[in-house]
Amino acid sequence: MLRSKKEAVAVPGSEVAATGGAGSALPPKRGYFREQLHRLKKHRTIFWFVLPAVFLAFLFGYIPMAGALIAFRSEFNYIGTHSIVEAFRRGEWSLSAFAELFADEDGYFWLSVKNTLVVNIVKIIITFPIPVILALFLVDVKNQSVSKGILIVLCLPHFLSWAMAIGIWKNLLSPDGGAINNVLVSSGILDRPFDFFTSNAWFKPMVIFFAAWKGSGWNTIIFYAAIVSIDRSFFEAATLEGANKFQKIVYITLPTVMPTIALMLIMSLTYLFSAGLEQFMTMYTSQTRYEQYVIDTLMYDKTTQSGANYPVATALGLLNGVIALVLMLGGNAFVKKKLNTSLW
Repeated sequence: MLRSKKEAVAVPGSEVAATGGAGSALPPKRGYFREQLHRLKKHRTIFWFVLPAVFLAFLFGYIPMAGALIAFRSEFNYIGTHSIVEAFRRGEWSLSAFAELFADEDGYFWLSVKNTLVVNIVKIIITFPIPVILALFLVDVKNQSVSKGILIVLCLPHFLSWAMAIGIWKNLLSPDGGAINNVLVSSGILDRPFDFFTSNAWFKPMVIFFAAWKGSGWNTIIFYAAIVSIDRSFFEAATLEGANKFQKIVYITLPTVMPTIALMLIMSLTYLFSAGLEQFMTMYTSQTRYEQYVIDTLMYDKTTQSGANYPVATALGLLNGVIALVLMLGGNAFVKKKLNTSLW
C-alpha cells in the first residue's frame, strides 16, 4: 500500500501534474470587459451612488455631442425655424463648412490661429514655471502659518471672475486717475497718462500677465503639496553629505516632483488652441479688435453676430476639440513612456 502511494506521487502523469499543480487553484484569467463586468457585480452596492453623476455626465457631456453633426451640414439655421429637426432637414451633408473655414475669405481664421498660438506658447514658457518657483520658495519658509497665509493670498485672484479681475486692473491702469498711471507719471516714467487697454502693443503682454496673476496661486497649491510630500530623510541625508540648498532642489526636489510637473504641462498643452473666451471678451476694445481675435472669440462671432454661420462655427469647435484630444493623448503617451506616469 505504501509503495503504491509513493509510486502515485512519483508518476509525472498523476492527477496533480495533469491539472497543472497548485496553479490550477487560481481562477482563469478574464478578459478586460469580463473583468470590468465582474467588478461592477462585486461593487454593485456602491454603484448606485455613481449613477447620478453618470446620468448628468451623459446628459450634459455626451448628448450635446450630437450637435457636432451641424459641422457636416451645408446649411443650418435654428433661429429661422425654432426647430432643431427642421433646421437639420435644410441643406445637405457635406464638408463645405470645413472648406469655408480653411479658405478664410475674411482673413480672420488664420489671424485667430496665430494670435492663439502666440499667446498660449508664451503663457507656457513664461507663466508655467512661476507656480513651481513659488512652491519652492514657500516650502523653505520655516513658519507654516506664514507660508499658508501667503499661499491663501496668492490663491485669492483665482476665485475672482474674469469680469471682476479685469475690472480691477482697468481701474488701476485707467488714464483717468488710475493708481498705477498716477505713480508712473509722478515718478517721471511717463510724460502723461497712458491707456494700456487700447494699445495694440500692450494687449498680448497684459493677457499673459493677467493669466499669470490669476492662475499662478492655484497651481502653486498642487506643486506645494507635491514638494511637501517628499520624504524629509532625503534632505537630511543630503545635508550630511554637504549638499547646499540649490543642489537639494536640483537633485532631490525637482526629480521627485517631475511627474507632477509633466502632468500639469500636458494639461496646459491640451488647451494650446484655446486662449479663453471670458478673458478676451472682458478686455475687448475696438482699438485692439485684431489683437484679441483668437479661436474662442472667432467661434463666438461666427455664432452670435449677424449672419451667423453655425456649420462653420461648429466645424471650428470640432477641429479645436480634436486637436486638444490629440495633444492630450500624445503628451500622455510620451510622459508614460519616459516617466512611467500618466493621467489615467
